[in-house]
Amino acid sequence: MQKDKTTREILAPAGSIEQLIAAVNNGCDSVYLGLDSFNARMKAPNFTTENIGQWIDYCHLFGVKVYVAINTSLKNNEFAKAVKLLETVYLNNADGVIVTDLALMRIASRLSKPFDVVASTQLNAHDSFGAKFLSDCGATTVVCARESSIEEIRDIVSTGVNVECFIHGATCVCQSGQCLFSAMVGGNSGNRGLCAQPCRKLYSANGENFGYLLSARDLCGLDIARRLSENGVTTFKIEGRNRRAEYAGITSRVYKQLFDNGFEYRRSDTDALAEMYNRSMSTLSYLDGDNKDIIAPNVQNHVGVKVGTVKGKGFVAEREVVKGDGLKVFHGDTEVCGGLCLGDGTGFVSADFSGVVSDGMEVRRTTSVSLCKDILDKKKLLSVRIEFEAYSNERAVLKANCNGVEVTVNSDFVVPKAEKVPTLKAEITNQLQKTGNSHYTISDIMVNIGEIFLAKSQINGLRRLLFETLDKAIVQAYNKQFCNRQSKNNRLDYIIQQATNSQLNEMLEATDDVPKHKQMPCENTLAVVCHTQEELAQARNIAQIVIYKPCMIDKQSIADADKYDAFIDLPSFSDNIYLYDLMLNNPVGIVCHNVGHVGLARSLNLPYIAGSGLNIYNDYIANEFSDAKTFVYSLELTLSEIAQFSNKSGLIFVDGDVALMKLVHCPYKLNYNCNCSNCKASKQLIYKDELGNIFTIVRRKDGRCSFELINGLKLSVVSKITSGGRFLIDYNPEIVAHYSALNSGIQDGYVESKPYTKGRLFNKVN
Repeated sequence: MQKDKTTREILAPAGSIEQLIAAVNNGCDSVYLGLDSFNARMKAPNFTTENIGQWIDYCHLFGVKVYVAINTSLKNNEFAKAVKLLETVYLNNADGVIVTDLALMRIASRLSKPFDVVASTQLNAHDSFGAKFLSDCGATTVVCARESSIEEIRDIVSTGVNVECFIHGATCVCQSGQCLFSAMVGGNSGNRGLCAQPCRKLYSANGENFGYLLSARDLCGLDIARRLSENGVTTFKIEGRNRRAEYAGITSRVYKQLFDNGFEYRRSDTDALAEMYNRSMSTLSYLDGDNKDIIAPNVQNHVGVKVGTVKGKGFVAEREVVKGDGLKVFHGDTEVCGGLCLGDGTGFVSADFSGVVSDGMEVRRTTSVSLCKDILDKKKLLSVRIEFEAYSNERAVLKANCNGVEVTVNSDFVVPKAEKVPTLKAEITNQLQKTGNSHYTISDIMVNIGEIFLAKSQINGLRRLLFETLDKAIVQAYNKQFCNRQSKNNRLDYIIQQATNSQLNEMLEATDDVPKHKQMPCENTLAVVCHTQEELAQARNIAQIVIYKPCMIDKQSIADADKYDAFIDLPSFSDNIYLYDLMLNNPVGIVCHNVGHVGLARSLNLPYIAGSGLNIYNDYIANEFSDAKTFVYSLELTLSEIAQFSNKSGLIFVDGDVALMKLVHCPYKLNYNCNCSNCKASKQLIYKDELGNIFTIVRRKDGRCSFELINGLKLSVVSKITSGGRFLIDYNPEIVAHYSALNSGIQDGYVESKPYTKGRLFNKVN
């Protein structure tokens, strides 16, 4: 459902029941949450299929929308379960669903409206090419890639979709949707909600410059909210489903006040956000194309707000503290230890420090007892007008009106006439004002009675019945817009019960206006990735598919690719406007790593390969790229899982360098303290973790720079694969010869002599 472009929706995290309640009570307009499967925050408490309806109703009571995340990569054997989960969400009256799987998005889009279909940030839409593609797949809202500039956001807005941007919380150092780090090093896939955050560990650069070189700062959007709003963003998303309930509450409150106050805020707002959680907060520097400050190399986690300095067995408090406040002590930028405040007030306050401290060290508060209490004690109340009537020998009548919703309840007893002392209006009014644990505050009470007698318990019972009835009526009034959802034509269960794989594929076929290129035949195929003209010339004589991956995408590299009939591999965070202009009169096949690339290929009618960045996890996603020459199976799939595909025409990456992360910030600026005018990208840059593992930084450039974090061990499975197939490899003369022989039925006995990893081809990810 298209939103009014003047509206501003604060979308808060609800990773738990407690988070949801805190967010609603402190002013959010909507919440997003996950169930106990297929959501990108599987480590959060989350919700269940049994209780989701109850909490959706709770939100709707206050007019708060609910978006349910079904936003992980889905394997073939999981797809039907995900569709069933979508049906559960839909029938429980969720306002929308957040999805990553393109096929699931297409199914969700066919459900009766209103039902928002939100394209997750994992789909990496950072321009109109990506936004149009997702809109064609059925998305009503597109979550911008977190790396998008203000011009790119404006470009997405121009497509007519609703636009959602992150406004606060943790940010990923990796380009949205392009991270394989956690999956490759430990088997816990961030694309499946189980990221182990290897990016938050210590690294060194070229053997020195130790720090958290891949740990991104937290985003604080107080200073950019106005710009985003003025440029068409309608939904402002707060990250943090794994954080505590108070975090959801304070962020909801501060940003609600920010919008209500014309984007004006106080220092106390900034402090409140920082005290609840911050990893060295900053504004979203990507908006202006400046990404040098997104890394916080000196900190890994919550740093709080300065409240004083160490003195003796306590500290001198510069601002009001409370007994029980959580503390951290810093020496410069280095965290020394934690602590607990043992007193109240300002001036000298005793504290219990967990480590050795020295006078003058900085004391920061990381948990404020009073702020947490204020957030959790906040209660959102609905204003209601009540009318009470009671006359002898009749049933008492109690009416309520809340924002236009009216209900009436009658007593289950006949009101007796007063024999001695009648019940007074004031007594009845006093009892009706006692709203207790209800969600209401009384704005007006009208009492009309005769000479009657009522016990307080009778009045209280009638009041409780009224509020229970009003709760249901308000929720029913909200959910009335969803009344068509129960009809058989809008249900999904028959798809699970009746559809075969081929029927699902038929239902999910791409629209007729998508140009169709003939797919490669499903015969043994060797696809080779080359980096130089010399490699192109040699690979062209052996490989059936040649891919050119130059450091620079320009006219020369386009000409080189064309000369050797090669597909040119595009950087994942490409400048697609630059590429459009470059390829408009110089058409060449391209390897697409995000939905914007596919939109670019289709707009120019270019042949394309659906590359590894598209993370093709199941047959249904592969079907979305039926016009591609071929596609690459997700690098997170095992050979066994790939064998379960009905579509056998994809390529399996079996040998070469694995890009664990695609980076948009410049690691050279971070480590060499340089800028674009004195670029150091020609220098070698190698990161090493605490275990001695090596990772190489490689720059790629089109209209702008982006970077890849390459695993120090190449991928190789030559010892495991003994028959031909459809293989994708990086150029290496010996490897090319080996797989070429294998595809010809020849066993050449080749053995890999260099250290290598088998990736996930034999060990599935979680």
